[in-house]
Amino acid sequence: MKKKNIIIAASISLFFVVVSLFAMLPINNTYENGINPWMSYVEDNTKINELTIPGTHDSGATHSIFDVAGKCQDLTIEQQLRIGTRFFDLRLQLIGEEFSIFHGPVDQGLKFDVVLNDLVNFVKEYDSEFLLISIKKENDDKNNTRSFKEVLTEKLNEYSEFISFSNEIPNTVKEARGKIYIIDRYGIDIGYPAYSNWVDDATFTLNNLYIQDDYCVNNAEEKITAIENTFNYSKENKGAYLYLNYSSCYFDNLFPPTYAGTAAYAINPWLINYLENDNYKSFGIVIVDFITKDLAEIIYRRNY
Repeated sequence: MKKKNIIIAASISLFFVVVSLFAMLPINNTYENGINPWMSYVEDNTKINELTIPGTHDSGATHSIFDVAGKCQDLTIEQQLRIGTRFFDLRLQLIGEEFSIFHGPVDQGLKFDVVLNDLVNFVKEYDSEFLLISIKKENDDKNNTRSFKEVLTEKLNEYSEFISFSNEIPNTVKEARGKIYIIDRYGIDIGYPAYSNWVDDATFTLNNLYIQDDYCVNNAEEKITAIENTFNYSKENKGAYLYLNYSSCYFDNLFPPTYAGTAAYAINPWLINYLENDNYKSFGIVIVDFITKDLAEIIYRRNY
């Protein structure tokens, strides 16, 4: 009996390892070297709230520890820019005088300086485009002598020519071109204020934002319903809000535990099919895990 229990325990352990390794495999890490500046085809007088924009959740999270807490993207931020992503969700931890990209406890091996340089160089070269970045603090500061806010403000000031410090998002594409706009989820007082009253794991409104971020769900169908409900709400209330519609989630009631990739395998094909068969143009920002060229393209082509 003891030997049998050992065999069963070993089998279960092997199963977890196989599932973890499978979840770490890339969904699709192909991209084109060329860049399609898709916003250049959008009319100047188009309202920002009436666009459909590809975005990524935990944009810099390309690494994990057996996927327990972390990997959300296969493509680097520079590669995401190339395929058309224009919204980036950045999670920063201050260590000393530097910011590193983290997802939970997992250090992504990526400095914010590198990310910022990629983003700024992109809008410098392609001034028809604009970018939205959400900045959130991830984990407590370490070995620092100054506050998160002080260091970040100084860093952003270095790029003030290309980063908007306004607490408003422009009304039209013409006003926005060639700049980076911040959605402030920490309280740095730079960019659009979204740090107060952000509701965890919910669908809610915050100032001029309508946010669907139900990330702890029972299954893919539950999350798909939340995404589709937000699409429908945007149709009924065109331009009333800037919609942030997250497709990222995990399934909290399954054994073994699921990962970002598990949900994306189910949800991303549904998204592509839905958007291929719906001609509505104003879905807001569609924020996904494991973005691919095909998914980004089907999102931004809504604008034409």
